[in-house]
Parts: sequence; structure tokens; C-alpha cells
Amino acid sequence: MEEPRRGDRRVSARALGRSGHLEGKARKGLRAWAGFPADRQPRPLILLSSAAQSGAFPDGQTKLAFLNGWVEGLPGFPAEILEALRGQPRPGEGSLLLLESAVAGEREFATDRGRKRLPAWCVQAQGVTDPIWVLDPATSRQSWQPPDAEDLYWRGSKASLGSDGRTLTLSFTGAPEYYTSYPGATFQESGSAVAVIPFREEHVTGPRTTVGKRREVSATLARPLGNRVLLDEHGAPVMVTSM
Repeated sequence: MEEPRRGDRRVSARALGRSGHLEGKARKGLRAWAGFPADRQPRPLILLSSAAQSGAFPDGQTKLAFLNGWVEGLPGFPAEILEALRGQPRPGEGSLLLLESAVAGEREFATDRGRKRLPAWCVQAQGVTDPIWVLDPATSRQSWQPPDAEDLYWRGSKASLGSDGRTLTLSFTGAPEYYTSYPGATFQESGSAVAVIPFREEHVTGPRTTVGKRREVSATLARPLGNRVLLDEHGAPVMVTSM
């Protein structure tokens, strides 16, 4: 694990203690991502957004049908696109969402290496004005996610990576300055992933109002990130972009 640092100064023992309970989560995250093939070329796609993106729905039942995979295609609708939107339908009862047409195009998706325009299909559904975009199945098959990854969803954390591949600035949702300082970060590394754990120094004891604010912390990895996945303190992927 990388030696905790804040610039050239040692981080306080108090900050180290506060980060201890998060290190267990980070280790669990590293284990979840242990199977990621970081050396594979081309690098597998890691989606941070859903492979199916919708706009507004006319009513709650129509939205529920979309979310639960209760969909059916009209005659001639592409079978692969239908299966991509259906997935594994959730149990329940309700009207089916009828899919009328699908046209190939491109759509922007959030990935762990920034926002990218990827091959996608523009789907029109009966009674729905806004189109539904679904990632092209061939592109989707190039993606990788850990098994049982329901709690490893992207929490909006982003990192800017320096040209050396080691220096990074992590932007995340934390406590406001009057509650908490983040004097630095430590790392846990594997051949597949790197977890970044910001230190916390609390300024207030006792009850407090729950509020989140965008915070930043800068640190330097022991070796370049390369194609490894950058994880937050929960073991969830971080969106990495170059400075």
C-alpha cells in the first residue's frame, strides 16, 4: 500500500485512524475487480452509465415497463436490440412497452476513461415521444463488470491524471470544509485496480446535518495507473481523464 502523504508532509496519525474503516471496503473492491484483464488489447470497456438510456415517459406504468424489461418488438424489430432492452425481466404484472423501430447511430456514454461516443441504436417506442438509446450489442460484449457488482455503481467521482501516469487529483462528494478536512490520500493496489482512500480529519463531534459537497484531494501513485481501473473508497470505479 502506498505511503500516506500530503505533498511532502506526513499525514497525522488521527487522519490515518479515520481512514482505517474505509480500507476494508477498498480491499473488498480490489477483490471484486481482481479478474479485470488490464493487459488485454483493446482494453475492455467499463461503462459507468446504463447501456440503455431513456428520456421522459408519458406515465409511470410505461416507465416501469422499461425499467423492468417488459418490452416487446413489433414485427421486424431487431431481435438483438430487443434482447438488450429486455435483459432479464423482473417479475410482476403490467402492460408491455411496444418497440416500433431501431436505427443505428452513435450516443455518448460515461466510461471509466471519460465520456465516449459509441455505436448505439435509437429506438422509438409506441406512445413515447423521446427516443430510447441502447448501446450496440457488439460493443456491449466488449465491456467488463465484476460479478455481483450491484453495490459497485459509479458515485460520480472523477480523477485527472497527470502526464506521468502517477499524479492524480480526485474529485468526489464529501463533507463540507467546516465539518471535515481531507489532508491527503492513501492507495491500495493490485495488478488490475488501484483504490484511492481520502483521509478524513473531523472538525465537529456529535450530530450534524447530512450534506454533501464536491471536494478534491491530490496524491501520487507508486507506479503509473496504466490500464488498471481506478476505484474510490467504496470499491466503485472512478472516471479518469488526462490533465
